[in-house]
Amino acid sequence: MPLKITPDIHLSLERLEDRRKQLLELGATMMGAYEGAIYPVDLLAIGALKRTISTIAGFKQLVTASNMICARTILRTQIDTAIRFYSVFIVSDPHFYSLAILNGKQINYMKDSNGEKMRDAYLVKRISEEHSWVSNVYKNLSGYIHLSDSHIISPIEQFDDESTTISLSIQDEDAKFPESSWIEVIDCMSESIDIFVKYLEGWIFTKDNPEAVAQFKKEMDGKPGD
Repeated sequence: MPLKITPDIHLSLERLEDRRKQLLELGATMMGAYEGAIYPVDLLAIGALKRTISTIAGFKQLVTASNMICARTILRTQIDTAIRFYSVFIVSDPHFYSLAILNGKQINYMKDSNGEKMRDAYLVKRISEEHSWVSNVYKNLSGYIHLSDSHIISPIEQFDDESTTISLSIQDEDAKFPESSWIEVIDCMSESIDIFVKYLEGWIFTKDNPEAVAQFKKEMDGKPGD
């Protein structure tokens, strides 16, 4: 049966919808920035924007259908979008890097400005320095991408140690989860989008203020090391 949308769940879904509207506005702002010039990072950003908008739509349908397994899988996908767009900010040449991705080169084979290969684990570690929750959530959700214990445990409805009996449920709905679990997964989706928004806004500012950014970099390069 469909998920019972309580007032608190409805509020979390409204916050998620606010993010969707914000992303559409940011997309328009980005395309108009610096007199409408288009750079390679714009193309990567557009891809990430499209993926996020589509992810939100699918995620909301999964939640209302009480499909927690797929909702968590989609959440993991959104975190992937956030960490991979973040990688633009840790490479030496963001535009060359974006073109390489456009030409089919895999991110995990490319290196950041420190010479480190940008495998998912490395990107998660780096972004967790600013967003500490990402590391644990990413690790826990990875079990939903590959067939794992998460899928073995999910059909278990009840287990009795004394009688060693187990109740299993094989259906497309996950009715056993309490309201708090649904609120948690929705709010985590919103927070993962907030990370993407943060770096998207960073790119928009960089694009629209190249002289100020260049001056800032010049000043930072001129500072003596600690």
